Amino acid sequence: MSATPIARVEIPLVNPNEPEVQVIEVAVEPFTEVAPGDLLCVVETSKATADVEAEVGGWIGPVHVVAGERASAGDLVCEIFAERPDPAQAEAAPVAPERPAGLRLTRKAERLALEAGLDLSTLPTGRFLTEGDIEAILGRGRTAGEIPSAIRERASDRAAVVFGAGGLAKSLVELMRARGDIDPICVLNDRPESVSDVLGVPVLGGREYLEPLRELGVRYAVNAVGAVRRIEDRIGIFELLAAAGFEQPALVDPAAFVAPSATLAEGAQVFAGAAVCSAASIGRGAIVNTNAVVSHDCVIGDFAHIAPGALLAGEVSVGRGTLIGMGATAVVYLTIGARVIVGNGAVLNEDVPDGTIVHAGGVWPRPEHHR
Repeated sequence: MSATPIARVEIPLVNPNEPEVQVIEVAVEPFTEVAPGDLLCVVETSKATADVEAEVGGWIGPVHVVAGERASAGDLVCEIFAERPDPAQAEAAPVAPERPAGLRLTRKAERLALEAGLDLSTLPTGRFLTEGDIEAILGRGRTAGEIPSAIRERASDRAAVVFGAGGLAKSLVELMRARGDIDPICVLNDRPESVSDVLGVPVLGGREYLEPLRELGVRYAVNAVGAVRRIEDRIGIFELLAAAGFEQPALVDPAAFVAPSATLAEGAQVFAGAAVCSAASIGRGAIVNTNAVVSHDCVIGDFAHIAPGALLAGEVSVGRGTLIGMGATAVVYLTIGARVIVGNGAVLNEDVPDGTIVHAGGVWPRPEHHR
């Protein structure tokens, strides 16, 4: 067999916030010939399905993914060789490591780390690293500079710092402006050079500014790290802000409905058009997004995300760190476990165990679970 592969095929990063995928189909057998564009496998996240195709023609070696199992962006699918590999030799030959043993990170995260001059061998192992992880590592090494006078002058017990500079930050800045009682005076982002402002709110720097801002009298901090699938990122920022001494207020858009008997824990966020109904409970750092409905007596766990247009009937319990996708529905009395991913438009008819992925547009339970 050719000693050197002509191509290496990896699991793509389908969704920047969701590095793990479900392999739903493997379309090739090991040691067969493929042409450019041939389908190798199909993977799915909570929001999208992606075909993984051969970019070049040739012969594939061992296939390293299995239908029905999970994989992560950057994992090896197969290698392609110019000549048909000898199965005995191919199985015995280890894949040459491109990264330190145990290190797992997305290609974008690896590129960012190398551009910043980080030694890959110093990065943590045991979990999958994303760009957000590398940004946080870079942020820990910086020193705060002088805070501009325009920001210093607005520091008060009404002032808030927004942590994160993406789409969620935009929504939260507008939410606070609509409320009028909390003033977003600056944004912090662990890659401050990537954006200069969020809807006119200046990006000051990274986490190195948390302590100086608190010392100035800034009372509030708002977590704008959505981290739809990498919920550890959102939890980590929540804990970082708490450790720095900031209050993390529950934020409700004036265009949302929250029943008087409903309760919202610290850092909960309820966006325009959402309805949180009688006796519902929303946990710490949880998100009830635009036009989502959380009916009476529902219990939403800490850091859960009820995405736009999702509909939970009465007395539904949602576990910690679970994502209920856009337009998904759940019937009454269900218990949805922790760290579940419910894809967009899915329908839930029975309880969902911890860690389950319910495919976009699917119905739970799946037919094989219902026999």
